[in-house]
Amino acid sequence: MFETGPIGSGHAMKALNNYVSAAGLTAACEALRIGAGFGLDPALMTDVLNASTGRNNSTEVKLKPFVIPQTYASGFSMALMAKDLRTADELARHEGVPAPLSRAVAALWQDALAALGEGADHTAIDAFLAPRPGPDGA
Repeated sequence: MFETGPIGSGHAMKALNNYVSAAGLTAACEALRIGAGFGLDPALMTDVLNASTGRNNSTEVKLKPFVIPQTYASGFSMALMAKDLRTADELARHEGVPAPLSRAVAALWQDALAALGEGADHTAIDAFLAPRPGPDGA
């Protein structure tokens, strides 16, 4: 448990944490798709990321069980993630902090929510992104 400060700071921290998490998950999913075009195995890519500076919660916890097999069943909804991303972006605007990545991530996830529906798991952001090409580019 962390004491974050005045009333509301814990809510802000939760939204900002989920912003960093969503950005990391989105980047990891995009990296797997790009790597597939080069014939890289997604599981091997995950292992390399986890032994390198690209390691994050998504590479450690979400890629192999939920993203690579496309089960998309981590237990946290896309709707809740999109809400937290909107909150994080609103916090940046309220504080007058330029946050172009926050704005872009929030917009991407809002589009994914609209396309995939309220019941989608947040790991289904992968399904929203362009299909992963095979080694032959198809």
